[in-house]
Amino acid sequence: MKRFKYRIEDLAVSKKTRLILALDPVGVDSSKLEDYALCMLERLSDYICGVKLNWHLLLPLSLNELYRITSKAHKHGVQCIADCKLNDIGSTNEVAVRYLMDAGFDAITVNPFIGWSDGVDVIAREVNARYGGVLPLIYMSHRGASEGYGRIVLDGGYQQPFYKIFAYRALEWGCDGAIVGATRIDVIREVYDILGEDIPIYSPGVGVQGGSAIEAVRAGAKYIITGRSILCSQSPEEEARRLTKLIHSALSSP
Repeated sequence: MKRFKYRIEDLAVSKKTRLILALDPVGVDSSKLEDYALCMLERLSDYICGVKLNWHLLLPLSLNELYRITSKAHKHGVQCIADCKLNDIGSTNEVAVRYLMDAGFDAITVNPFIGWSDGVDVIAREVNARYGGVLPLIYMSHRGASEGYGRIVLDGGYQQPFYKIFAYRALEWGCDGAIVGATRIDVIREVYDILGEDIPIYSPGVGVQGGSAIEAVRAGAKYIITGRSILCSQSPEEEARRLTKLIHSALSSP
């Protein structure tokens, strides 16, 4: 089996889309979350190559319910990302990864602040054994990200922001992708200068948070992640189709 980053790339090429749906239900009754998620996957699978689930679904749903969602996604050629931002010691991360991978997820987001030894190394070992992907947070999409990921520190005799350090770590750790918010185009450019084409950039924050899909892609993002702008629109299919075309045009322009 191919690794996650190659599987999602193959799907992106064959389906002609680099859009990832952040499946974060808004105002949906807890008893209807699974049905809602399955319905949205059925409606939107033609326009996405991946789906990202965070605490909106990871907490209220059982592992069996999550497995039914990931199975539905895989049936429609959609890779599944568990956006849990793992941020604990190795033994705890190991348990979390096993449950998530058993639930059918293909990749997991991690917080690089925990470091490699007894942190990300355990996650990578467990995920790689199942041909999954590790996606570190390089710079998040909310305003407060500057207080952590954007903080300037002294590293190896040089002053640089944490996000640059984390970008180099992503290369060192052999990660399958890197998360950089579409709300900071300048950061996407800087991170792309470090990662190049070796590690694809996934950019959340398009739409409601103010990020631009076109600008993010032109700055170096490979995949665009958005949720509310699609899910809360009058026609989710039309909005997903529109975003797919925007991304394609940005990739095609010089």
